[in-house]
Amino acid sequence: MADRKPPFVWMLVARAGTLVMGILASVVVARALPPEGRGTYYMAVTVATAALSLGHLSVEQAQTALWSEKGHRSSLDSNSVPLGLGVGTAAAVAAVGLGLLFQGHGNMPDIWLLVTACAGVPMGMGVLYGTNITLLRDRTHVAGWAMLTSAAAQCLCLIAFGVTGLLSVWTVVAAWAASYAVSLGVLTAAGGVTVRRPDLRLARATCLKGLRFHAGSAAAYLLLRSDVFLLNALAGPHDVGIYTLAVTLAEMSRLAVDVFAQVTLSLQFDDTAGDSAVVTARIIRFMVLLGVASAVTTVVAVSAVVTPLYGRAYADTATLVAWLVPGVVLLSAGRPLSSFLLRARTSRVVVLPSLTALVVNVGLNAALIPAWGAVGCAIASTVAYTSLIALQVAYFSRTSGIGWRCLLPTGAEATRFTTEVKRRCRQLHLGRAA
Repeated sequence: MADRKPPFVWMLVARAGTLVMGILASVVVARALPPEGRGTYYMAVTVATAALSLGHLSVEQAQTALWSEKGHRSSLDSNSVPLGLGVGTAAAVAAVGLGLLFQGHGNMPDIWLLVTACAGVPMGMGVLYGTNITLLRDRTHVAGWAMLTSAAAQCLCLIAFGVTGLLSVWTVVAAWAASYAVSLGVLTAAGGVTVRRPDLRLARATCLKGLRFHAGSAAAYLLLRSDVFLLNALAGPHDVGIYTLAVTLAEMSRLAVDVFAQVTLSLQFDDTAGDSAVVTARIIRFMVLLGVASAVTTVVAVSAVVTPLYGRAYADTATLVAWLVPGVVLLSAGRPLSSFLLRARTSRVVVLPSLTALVVNVGLNAALIPAWGAVGCAIASTVAYTSLIALQVAYFSRTSGIGWRCLLPTGAEATRFTTEVKRRCRQLHLGRAA
């Protein structure tokens, strides 16, 4: 996988830059808004994100499954943005309608805040489909630039609003929605996706194929976000504000792991299914090593900086991060499993693990939140993520014939990884000393 080093380094830089700007933005928001205000903002964004994640019809999974058929690749490319805008508009309208229906119930934000958030859904859907095609085309540099410029635009907007005294829950939501337009513009302008007349027949076939996987995708999203809805209903905006900050910080631990999954995605589709299984196992072993190092680093770093950066009102965030990080890293390290299982073209192996994990998550959250609040929510999430990966590993082993132990790094691999990390640290230290 040596040829993956340049795109990995670039995507890592792009994700790191995005992360830094995201942290800066979260500090600006936390300093300007109390936990209740952050909770209200995050709920509006969560509704819009739900529209994206529940309304995308799993088209990106269908794109991935169809990418093995080289004759479809050009049309899948040209279909991505128009299809995203159309499906996204329908999803946004549905979300606003449900927002009207549930106004006044379960601490829901007001309708105009929801409309503002949902305005970003069509562009976000275009980004979702377009980014997947960009990665499948092995144009990771374009995906990195789109991600980086979007984060920069959002961060600069928030800083400008803060400096001018215009920072409010509404302007924070508006900046979030507008950032998708920036990302979509970069993807199309830089050639990540091709803009031309779409193939309507293939678009229909892609949506129909995606629907076969959609129960699993919807369950996977609800697995990640049902905890926020339940916490909001059972504990209120204050706990949501602290918990969602913990989620944001815990996701720092997936930075390197996610980047490696992205830059190696095309490798999983270059070979036969048997070769792909071997490549997938090698990718996962390295991602496990990255994940362990990232998890330890994240927990230590957050414990040191959370109170100085965000204030005493968010001091409990460090404890929540410690509970969340193991599950977040494990979930990221399992991404190649999902990509491999898509090649099986059997929706059951994609759908059933997510549905099972969702049931575990909802059940544990309902039991633990009343007793332990946000901490119970974090514990439930980690247990549910673990159950998802366990089922995916079982299906992978059954499909490929590769035992689960082959997904764990060997002692020699761990030694090489540790040696490389130490060497890089020494180089960094000598560079600073010079």
